[in-house]
Amino acid sequence: MKNFPSLKTAILILSFTLTQLASAFEIDKDELLKRAPGLTSKGAQKRLLRANTYMSKDDRKSAIAILEKMTKKSYRAFEQAKVWQTLAYAYAQIEKYKKARNAFEMTLKQNALPYKPTLQSLFALAQLEVLAEDYSKAEKNLNLWFKLSNEPNADAHAFMATIAHHKNQKKKALEQILKAIELTKKPKENWLVFAVSILYEQSRYKEASEMLYKLIDTNHTKKMYWSQLAGSLLNSEKSMSALSTLTLAMKLELLTEEPEILNIASLYLSNRMPYEASLFLEEGFSKKLITENKKNLELYSTSLIQAKELDKALVPLARAAALSKDGKLYALEARLYLEKEEFKTAVKYFDQAISKGLKKKQKGQVLIEKAVALIQLKDFPKADSALDQAQKIPTASKMAANWKNYIRNL
Repeated sequence: MKNFPSLKTAILILSFTLTQLASAFEIDKDELLKRAPGLTSKGAQKRLLRANTYMSKDDRKSAIAILEKMTKKSYRAFEQAKVWQTLAYAYAQIEKYKKARNAFEMTLKQNALPYKPTLQSLFALAQLEVLAEDYSKAEKNLNLWFKLSNEPNADAHAFMATIAHHKNQKKKALEQILKAIELTKKPKENWLVFAVSILYEQSRYKEASEMLYKLIDTNHTKKMYWSQLAGSLLNSEKSMSALSTLTLAMKLELLTEEPEILNIASLYLSNRMPYEASLFLEEGFSKKLITENKKNLELYSTSLIQAKELDKALVPLARAAALSKDGKLYALEARLYLEKEEFKTAVKYFDQAISKGLKKKQKGQVLIEKAVALIQLKDFPKADSALDQAQKIPTASKMAANWKNYIRNL
């Protein structure tokens, strides 16, 4: 049978473990704030000065050699702390990060440096622990930094946000980066990008829009920020604001790609501004920013039709119909001529629609519309013939019969 520790022993073990996790350094804030620089002997001062001179000349190797020897001598705590701190910076500068971490830990264990260099060492240690992907230790030491610090620090909150994000603590990461942004008049661009990415993940589009406005103020030349702002506004059901955003970006010549321009035109249409959409597309075609393909010509003609510019709509519609694989657009062209009471031309394009090919339901509708045009031309035999064909299509049969009755009663 296994021997389990007593409850008291288990509690003592757990208590010791939690204490170790809570803090690697015992630093009293009140004592730290009162702490003055210690005395440095002439010998220690001379060696430190020589090491710093080598470092200023980018001779880290010579500086490290002096400092490593100094760590093996018996100095007062303040002197040892200065030596370890200088050595830590030297190691970090030559990317010996593991040794730099160890040196900063030794610096802090001396518990002898004044307030400012103590906090600098603690912050640098946390940064090195992030580089080593030891995020729990980094978080612990940064928490201690916050506990000891007297003033709010935006960079520290942004750093904590980074650590929290690495630990997949999205809520904490967002809280910390928003705090960093709140603490500064001109937030760093990467902080705002970070905040937007988390807000987007959480579908908090209204708040994301606020951050994106700040991003554009920070750097208005990045079209990605304009596109993201428009997207977040659309997700917040602010389509007019999204349209204004994209239009302004277009005027700044940030949006020049075909899909971007077509997207703006579609937004004009969805906001019931077909005339503006047509002008926008017309400009796009004239500047050769938009390809004159079937899809784009159809969109242009649609905007003109909705704007009641029927004569103008017929030009792009005819080109789109010629490029189409079926007769659907010829049928639309015929309807426009029917609306304009140009019945002979309408019949011509209804025939072209049928000839190019239509689905059965569409064909039935077109045959009836062709018959209507022929009735207006008083060509009743041809109208009757078109209706006979329409009657053979189930979806058009009843309507065709009604029109045949109409002809008989004329």
